[in-house]
Amino acid sequence: MSDRDLNRITIPLIEPVLDAMAKQSQARLDSLTKPLGSLGDLEPLICQIAAIQGRIIPAFTAPRFLVFAADHGIARAHAISRYGSEVTEEMAVNIAMGTSTSAVLARQYGMSTRVVDVGVFTNVRHPRVVVRKVGRGTADFSAGPAMTDEQLREAVQVGVDEVLRLVEQGCDCILLGEMGIGNTSSASALTACLLELPVDALVGVGTGIDEASRRLKRDLIQKSLDSWCTAASTASPHERWQSAMARFGGFELAAMAGAMLAAASRRIPVVLDGLLTGASALWAAKLDGNVKDYLIAGHVSPEPAHSAILEALGKRPLLNLSLRVGEGTGALLAWPVITGALRLMSETATFEDARVTNPHAAQSEQLTASAASAEGAQVGDLSPSTPVARDFTQAEVDAVYKAILARRDIRVFLPDKLPDDVVDRILRAGHHGPSVGYMQPWNFVVIQDKEVLRALQAVVEKERIRAGEPYSDAKRDYYLRLKVEGLVEAPMTICVTNDPTRGGPHVLGRNTIPETDLMSTACAIENMWLAARAEGVAMGWVSIYEKDDVRKILGIPNHVDPAALLTIGYTPHFPEIPLLERVGWGTRRDFAEVVFENRWGTRPARST
Repeated sequence: MSDRDLNRITIPLIEPVLDAMAKQSQARLDSLTKPLGSLGDLEPLICQIAAIQGRIIPAFTAPRFLVFAADHGIARAHAISRYGSEVTEEMAVNIAMGTSTSAVLARQYGMSTRVVDVGVFTNVRHPRVVVRKVGRGTADFSAGPAMTDEQLREAVQVGVDEVLRLVEQGCDCILLGEMGIGNTSSASALTACLLELPVDALVGVGTGIDEASRRLKRDLIQKSLDSWCTAASTASPHERWQSAMARFGGFELAAMAGAMLAAASRRIPVVLDGLLTGASALWAAKLDGNVKDYLIAGHVSPEPAHSAILEALGKRPLLNLSLRVGEGTGALLAWPVITGALRLMSETATFEDARVTNPHAAQSEQLTASAASAEGAQVGDLSPSTPVARDFTQAEVDAVYKAILARRDIRVFLPDKLPDDVVDRILRAGHHGPSVGYMQPWNFVVIQDKEVLRALQAVVEKERIRAGEPYSDAKRDYYLRLKVEGLVEAPMTICVTNDPTRGGPHVLGRNTIPETDLMSTACAIENMWLAARAEGVAMGWVSIYEKDDVRKILGIPNHVDPAALLTIGYTPHFPEIPLLERVGWGTRRDFAEVVFENRWGTRPARST
């Protein structure tokens, strides 16, 4: 995304969310086995996230909890809080240690926490707190601007930088929190300024101050607001909004606003906490109105200014628990609601899939048609590149393809014994293979007895010589020089068997293709092969034998087929290309020759 310079602050460009995708998401919601609209506020939430991500069925895989901490000069100069400014540093340490309310919740969800010191008065005594100090606390805004223009730019940039860093690491949702004694005074003053509402209607008790302290807080804000209004009366709207944060804000408030703007520019939703994140969101929305559609209100706090902020932003909070904790606790408590909503969207059956009569089919069809007419109107290139259900990181995806492309049929083995846990994982990979009708027709006979292996090698050698008879003399000699098995050299051989009677005479899905039992066993073999390659273990498939010979040696029942002898062990080298290709026996067919489209022999129009 390109950036824009709005007077004194450079912010990322934010694109509108994809309303067409929201309509398609709503159409799917209406097709689920539930009454229309019965998920209440969860339905617009799901559609909002769909519009942000550009996916009909949205999902999160890498949320991050981001906390900004800073102190406020007004709290050092006036008795407007129950706590001293030293508590900001102490609580930042508490969060980093994992013992604050917010950190406990983040840990419960397996979510990493990043605490950023953007303006704490003292040095924060914990190595995991990221130090990005703009200053050691703001100035007292009742006596003048809380920060300079340069400090405002720097604080916003800290928020932008922190989010872009998380996005580069794969983050797909930001949950925001803050810590700063005195910050409800800044947030209330900023809200009164931006919404042009009476100060007395916005100032609450914060952390639980008494009425005298609340009146002092109110009076200080009112006096400061009157002074600012006079000074900013001739400024442009953008100048007024920016100067409002410089006059009343805090370094953590400006950083959170920058974080929201950066997240929205990368199509990443932000879950808000209470009053403080709300005030930052209100200011960010003044800089770019599109940011509002990327924000999710976790809860509403008892602070009167927060309700006014949510109304101005057009946000309905997910929770109303009278929370006054701050630190991002409300955003984190809302997280199970958000993820639960998305799970309902992805896992609830449609009426068609569940074969349940749809009582509102006509209405659903009308909505689906309306959504279909909007399909592609805004989606662009987002949807094809973002899978609906992807729970693999890019590194894990790359590893799967690496194992597939690096798999080789190996004949050269080292004698070293394989660790039992490695063998167990390879066998379990085979046992998790797909099978038609869930018949699981395989068994695995693990062979390490050298006498048994020599007996198998003898019957394979007999058939190896017979297999060369159809070839011409020159090719027969060439074939007989090839090493086609390593039964004696490898420390272990696994005989994979196939039982066509497994599952009984009527196996689901096998009524027209009876050999699907053998296909299923082949899938188990491939699973084992890929798992072995990932473990650094070599595998060779020996298939030159008479089944009855192997049955006799291993005591396999007559109705069970020995489908494969798999020699496994460590090898000194995995070749770059398959053995038979390397020795010139054959080459891999061109990919374009094996792919047809719609009918046999028709080449795809698309590029392959």
